[in-house]
Amino acid sequence: MPARGGVLMLVRDVMQPQVLVISPTTTVPEAVQLAQRRGIRHLPVVEDGKLCGMVSDRDLKRAMPSGATTLEAHELRYLLERLAVSEIMTRTVITTGPMFPVEEAARLMVAEKISALPVTEGGRLVGIVTETDVLDLFVRAMGAHEPSSRLDVELPERPAALSEVVQVVEAAGATISSVMTLLNRAGLKEAIVRLATINPGPAIRALEARGYTVRDSWRG
Repeated sequence: MPARGGVLMLVRDVMQPQVLVISPTTTVPEAVQLAQRRGIRHLPVVEDGKLCGMVSDRDLKRAMPSGATTLEAHELRYLLERLAVSEIMTRTVITTGPMFPVEEAARLMVAEKISALPVTEGGRLVGIVTETDVLDLFVRAMGAHEPSSRLDVELPERPAALSEVVQVVEAAGATISSVMTLLNRAGLKEAIVRLATINPGPAIRALEARGYTVRDSWRG
């Protein structure tokens, strides 16, 4: 997700430094109560200052008894009150570091199909980064948090095509909030240009006059 201006965003810039943690001896009911009260889905497990596990809302739901159980209510309560998170937590925890690029953390979450990464330094937990944190950064980096419009411009296979697109758009009087490139589903390279205006018409006409195909546009 290259940002215009080349600013490198690190995990430390988007992570949540204040993390609610639990210990291995925390019971499942206690963990459920904490997660619900704070509205969080991931609880790092820390012992002696070191990260030793991770418990998600899915882990907690799986640990709760199903309606098909034959146990009596008092038996269930007895068992749950003694079930520690150490028995259900993930012990091999995938982590990231505060100095890692955000896009590497995002790539890791996609590759491992996880929605949060504890941030550690020297084995100690210093924060957590979630998919929501990454999406929030993406929205802000793309300028989508303010009134704007977006152009999807097909890029021909020639040197400096992206630079020319930027020059044409700016010459048409539009201010560019962000630019990124990607391959669309047809395998063609596109520039996704976010403009700080809800009137992209002049920029579209200028690009088309230079032979560029504006495949799609959106404003909001």
